[in-house]
Amino acid sequence: MKHSRLLIGVLCASTALTAPAYAVENLMLDEIIVTAPRSTSPAAESYDTDYFIPSYSYSDGGDYLRSVPGITSGRFGGHGLEPFIRGQSQNQLNIIAEDAYTFGGCPNRMDGPAAYLYIESYDRILVTKGYQTVLNGPGATGGSIILKRDVPELGEEFSVSGDVSSGFDGNGSTWNAGARVLAGTTDAYVRAHSSYKNGGDYEDGDGDEVRSSFEQTTGGVAIGVTPEDTHFFLSYDFHRIDDALFPGAGMDSPMSEAQTFRAGFEIDFEDGLVRKFDTSFYGSLVDHVMDNYSLRPAGAMFRKVESQSNTYGAKMKTDLDLGGQIIKTSLEYRRNIRDADRLQGMAANNVNMLQAVMWPDISADEIGLAVETTFNLGSEDRLIVGGRYDYVNVGYGRADQVAGVTGLSANDVYNLFYGYGAEQKSEHNFGGLLRYEHDFSEGVTFFTGVSRAVRTADATERGLANYMVMMGDNRSWVGNPNIDPEQHHQLDFGVKIEQKNWDFGASAYVNHVDDYILRDSARGQAGILLNAPNADVYRNVNALLSGFELQGGWNITPALRVEGDATYTYGQNLDEDMALAQIPALQGSVNVFWQAHDYVEIGSTMRWATKQSRVDTDPTTGTGRDVRKTSGYAVFDVSATVTKLDPLSVTVGVSNLFDETYASHLNRSNISDPTEIQVNEPGRSFYIRAKMPF
Repeated sequence: MKHSRLLIGVLCASTALTAPAYAVENLMLDEIIVTAPRSTSPAAESYDTDYFIPSYSYSDGGDYLRSVPGITSGRFGGHGLEPFIRGQSQNQLNIIAEDAYTFGGCPNRMDGPAAYLYIESYDRILVTKGYQTVLNGPGATGGSIILKRDVPELGEEFSVSGDVSSGFDGNGSTWNAGARVLAGTTDAYVRAHSSYKNGGDYEDGDGDEVRSSFEQTTGGVAIGVTPEDTHFFLSYDFHRIDDALFPGAGMDSPMSEAQTFRAGFEIDFEDGLVRKFDTSFYGSLVDHVMDNYSLRPAGAMFRKVESQSNTYGAKMKTDLDLGGQIIKTSLEYRRNIRDADRLQGMAANNVNMLQAVMWPDISADEIGLAVETTFNLGSEDRLIVGGRYDYVNVGYGRADQVAGVTGLSANDVYNLFYGYGAEQKSEHNFGGLLRYEHDFSEGVTFFTGVSRAVRTADATERGLANYMVMMGDNRSWVGNPNIDPEQHHQLDFGVKIEQKNWDFGASAYVNHVDDYILRDSARGQAGILLNAPNADVYRNVNALLSGFELQGGWNITPALRVEGDATYTYGQNLDEDMALAQIPALQGSVNVFWQAHDYVEIGSTMRWATKQSRVDTDPTTGTGRDVRKTSGYAVFDVSATVTKLDPLSVTVGVSNLFDETYASHLNRSNISDPTEIQVNEPGRSFYIRAKMPF
């Protein structure tokens, strides 16, 4: 049966190969090509959000991003998916929206940075895999995801444009609506956006209901002034998630909210020492609430976590012309403050007893200086050289505050597991890269590079004080105040080919990590005082990450394009000679786009992954962070877009055509109990999308 389904799916995906092509001379070929990523360099890929649209109905930014080749994500519910690149996630990746960082307010990452991205409000997404530049902020050892809003190109006469959109997904009865407006002239503009999404519980391929409903509201406005060669801007973005359910977790989230304020200006100069000056300021304020009673039947004890994560930053970038050599510099400041309390009580209206100071007002100040330049070694060769220094200072404002229920402070909890408490700590982190690119011929570039990148621990890794003992079973989750920063030493190489009718890219890498921050079980190993395998701790080990990425496309005819990609990551704990947990399997996709008529495009996608058998499932001998060996899968999506309903364009489709039951290997854990869970992906779903420009 599985083989027959696979055969039918391949036939669906290749229908365009056997269908007659219409003899139309001026087909809209650009619309076919733009659905593929267009690289700005061998080190980065650029995705136009108006054209790069997943073949399934996505729930949030993390769900959208896993449609990008090389990015996968772990599911926790219907919202809050966590992106991974090259086996790395969380603050091993930099997710930057218009120069602003947003760090979620949930210690369990129900609201990671990608959860607060309204993708449609941005024009482009730049993706780097691995450490390809020193200019993308501190850390970024796994890569960067950078969202951009372009300066609009408007005429001298005042104009107003925009679009409204809506959609419905049958599995979970999820519907959404949004609008974007742009008004202005060459001298100034105003842009605004808003959206609303309401999702219910979806069913997996077995027809079992998965607790995954949520409600999402976003909005934003930006004002810009654009005299010649200058851009001043001021913007505000709002993102709120209500009543988000998380299957298998001990809590749901009644509310998560992020507000982001930005201001800045950019000036280009025709000559002189400074060719470009760009500075920006931002504040990102996040509030999060999760509990075990407002959205589910309460247990014996009512519990609630109230948390905040506020981030403030400034960045100054310059392009300096030193005798014709352009030197790019970046001076950046970032401050993140995280605070979280777990409260408990005997009734929903009386949850006020402090059970744990989970994030004891942890503040992290970072100042970074980066310099990078490209030396042209003739017409065919380039050498990119960059260096970076980051100063980190961490403090704990409430580490000695005692929780009334347990009689323990965060410092008491740290001492129980590690034998020391928290104190102010500073780091001096140095990174850099050397990258060589050679053009063999027009459109064919070889590249290789070596780099060192350092990423500091986040608030959870260095300071979570989640003390939880139930009937003698210690299920705590405790950060390590003395954890060292990770040091990544990477060698990568590859080739990028862009020809008239086809393109291909391949890269491979080896990344040796000193002081890899391992989330481990407490087994009384070196540096850990307790033998409590159900409790989670953090410690440094040496690790190896390696793998490859393949990606290509072929315009078979002016009306037909085929694309494919594959990504593989290998992770090894070198100290214990065992597999690293939470490493995705070999996976990828195959896509077919057929311009069936000048106003009808048909697409088909196969999303696939092989079995992941290199796992770490036993907390008595390892971390236990993998639920199991995860089976492989092949899931088929089909869609059709009609653009001649002027001015309306409509897409209808079905994702997971054969209603397969499958799950990503990247599972998540429960803040009230670090037991790992694995959530099945949605089963078959029919959806419709519509957009009308004006």
